[in-house]
Formats: sequence, C-alpha cells, structure tokens
Amino acid sequence: MTLDEIESHTDGQIIARRNMRLGLWAGMRLGLRDHRLADYARDVMTADYRVAGPDDVIAKIRVDFDDHGVDIFEDVIRLELQRLERQLRCELLATD
Repeated sequence: MTLDEIESHTDGQIIARRNMRLGLWAGMRLGLRDHRLADYARDVMTADYRVAGPDDVIAKIRVDFDDHGVDIFEDVIRLELQRLERQLRCELLATD
C-alpha cells in the first residue's frame, strides 16, 4: 500500500466517523434515543455517499431539523462538523 493510499483510507475513516458523530449530535437534538439514535446516525453516514463533500450530510440534517421544528442554523451544523473533524484528526495523531 502506498502512502497516498494510506492517507486516502485514513481520510475516509475520519469522514465516516465524523459523519457518525454528527449524526449522533443531530439525532440527540431531534430527541432520538437508543436504537433510533443509532439508526439516524447511520442514515447520516449513508447520506454522504450521494455527492462529494459534506453538503449532502448537512442538507439531510437541515431538512430533518426543519421537519421537526429544531431551530438550529446551517452555520451551526457546519461548525459542529468542522469541530468533530478536528477532534478526530487530533485523536488519530495522538494514537500514532
């Protein structure tokens, strides 16, 4: 495996974990718990496979928040996504 392949694989894992944690964060704001929360987080992860970048994940959460009357702006969702990604990269560096 080349260095580029390793980095690509690592980035993919970070993005998947970021999306899972973002799904848990969003699901808790939707009032979900237990298996419904876990299912929602997996749905958020799946949303990321539609188009490149995080916009599809953010759009899914935005629609879900709007549908359920959760008053959180898109900018807040983006900030949480960025915070989670930074946190995961720090965690990864700490384990190397």
